[in-house]
Amino acid sequence: MPTDKLFYAGFGRRIIAGVIDGIVLTLIAGFAAYYLGLTEGWRMLLMMLRHEEVRTMDGILVTTTLPGQVATFLLITCIIIPWLYYAILESSKNQATLGKLAARIVVTDLQGNRITFARASLRHFSKFISLLIFGSGFFAIIYTRHSQGFHDIIAACLVYYRPEKVE
Repeated sequence: MPTDKLFYAGFGRRIIAGVIDGIVLTLIAGFAAYYLGLTEGWRMLLMMLRHEEVRTMDGILVTTTLPGQVATFLLITCIIIPWLYYAILESSKNQATLGKLAARIVVTDLQGNRITFARASLRHFSKFISLLIFGSGFFAIIYTRHSQGFHDIIAACLVYYRPEKVE
């Protein structure tokens, strides 16, 4: 992709993309939980968060710290779905998630090329490192030369804003 008409995507634009992606992921995870039969895990998780006794639908008291239904719900909705969403879409020909498309930003490697699924996966899971120490890895976007967060640096990626359609 030619980078002569692209500019580094700033913090604000990336926040907007993140909010849109958060809404999309919530909808996807909700539908997935329903269609995969994970609603029991969601129900039990809510009971745990309210510090209530956790019981199955049959009324049986659950005494384990993390019931299997809750672990499965969290694994699928909080780890697997977001990972696949970001990795598949950022490594696609559009090089962007739905939120990034709306904000007109793309993810590239350091040479401006499309990233691989493996690099997109590394970038996604590196966001947990960016969250450490009060999200300082995300705030690095404001201060680094190429507007990179820690996760971008780890995965050797750049995030560009394209003000007009690049052909």
